[in-house]
Amino acid sequence: MQEIKLDTKYDLYDKAYSNVLEVYKSNPMKDKKLLIKKLILYGVKMINSKSKLETITKDEAEYEFNFLELIKKGMSTLTPLEFVNIFPIKKYYDGQKYEIKDYFYTRDYIKGLEQETPIGKEIEMFLWEYTNKEIRHFNVKLMKDISNLRRLQGKPSLGEEWADSVGIKTYTRHMDDKGTEFMFDKETGRTAKFTKSNPRYLKILK
Repeated sequence: MQEIKLDTKYDLYDKAYSNVLEVYKSNPMKDKKLLIKKLILYGVKMINSKSKLETITKDEAEYEFNFLELIKKGMSTLTPLEFVNIFPIKKYYDGQKYEIKDYFYTRDYIKGLEQETPIGKEIEMFLWEYTNKEIRHFNVKLMKDISNLRRLQGKPSLGEEWADSVGIKTYTRHMDDKGTEFMFDKETGRTAKFTKSNPRYLKILK
């Protein structure tokens, strides 16, 4: 079986999302909850399968962020049980051993919620506590989009803001009009050429 390329997957999910959206718009009362669930599922898969852009404009960053927020708003209308049915908890059980979140951690967290009540305003905490590969990627994409928007607004990224708060020095990576990458020290204003080191197992032949 031929493997589907990443961009092809994105196109497939984009088409599936658009088709469901058309049905929802034409008759929003027809199986409304089922259509919302499909939009959430295809929306997450679209986001996770989209190729990373080398550069991104302010309009693109805002569009992506607003789309992620739309999907997150849809998630907030689901009950915990409905969410689990769409994105099953990852069956990883060694969390206590390695002090990380696992199936039991997420299960116990969900047990503390109202099972038949929409997640609502708790959606951000819910996503953070949830153990599922697709949801983890969704959260990463959301954080990256927020950081992109902050940079385009002249603000530090989330990572840079955290590093500054704990006293860690950071540099930003740029590229000049000739395609040469360089690092910029915002404190001193100095730049340094960016070089990629070769892995130890590779030797340069002369």
